[in-house]
Amino acid sequence: MKNDARERPLKLQLNNSGAWKDVVHFDGADETEAERVLEAATTLGDLDTGNVTFRVVTEDAYPEVVTSWSKHFGWRTAVPR
Repeated sequence: MKNDARERPLKLQLNNSGAWKDVVHFDGADETEAERVLEAATTLGDLDTGNVTFRVVTEDAYPEVVTSWSKHFGWRTAVPR
């Protein structure tokens, strides 16, 4: 994950029907916790038979995408603005 986002509260979101839904909120500064969230999302995504995607975003008023996951590409770090 991007270094500046690690110090902020983050949330995992999933999209399986055209809208992003919050799954879990976690501490971006806790590397163990963040890794567990990413591993869990990867496992669920690999098991899904549909077209699920995940993303990790900041909990700001205008969330910044930190990383995203799809079956085709796996985890991809967002391009900084």
